[in-house]
Amino acid sequence: MLSEFERRSLDQIEHQFRLDDPLLDNRLAVGRARPMPTTVLAIVFGVIGVGLLCLGVIGAALGCFGMVSVLLLLRGTTWR
Repeated sequence: MLSEFERRSLDQIEHQFRLDDPLLDNRLAVGRARPMPTTVLAIVFGVIGVGLLCLGVIGAALGCFGMVSVLLLLRGTTWR
């Protein structure tokens, strides 16, 4: 159980957090966001590409990896 002083301190910290970063506060309040469809498709094509590479089907595997890169570019993923 928190004392009254600790409760007020926590309220002040929460208020300052909301002022400093409202976007992050909104994301935390809403909960975990669902993955984007492009992310799910990139993972599926990546898994298929690895499977095809293990089977020795190089051309189709490269096609799948190309699709992964296109999907990640459409999503806006960067390397930094």
